[in-house]
Amino acid sequence: MNHARVYEIRVDGFANLAEAIGAQDPIAHLLCPDEWHRGPCEIPWSLGVADDAGDPDRAALVVGVLTTREKALELLRPIGEVTGRPAVLVEADPSDYEELVEQHRIEVVLAD
Repeated sequence: MNHARVYEIRVDGFANLAEAIGAQDPIAHLLCPDEWHRGPCEIPWSLGVADDAGDPDRAALVVGVLTTREKALELLRPIGEVTGRPAVLVEADPSDYEELVEQHRIEVVLAD
């Protein structure tokens, strides 16, 4: 069975933090095309920035998601297309994404 886990989708190669932050709005729209929809998003997600894994002078866009590995992998191509850079999937520490874990917990309780 393919259980939901916390993953990071990392997009490295931004010139600086401002450029990585600028890429957040199109990614947010990709993940949630209708920000006024009823109920929670299908996939709990969050956006952040970090140092580029390969070059500390550059920045990375980090998308946190709580979903199955299969669904997380499906997000790599569209996120890469929106940013014009390759996106990679990394399993993340759930304690770094407590808001996603809590959102998922609430959704499971409401579904019961």
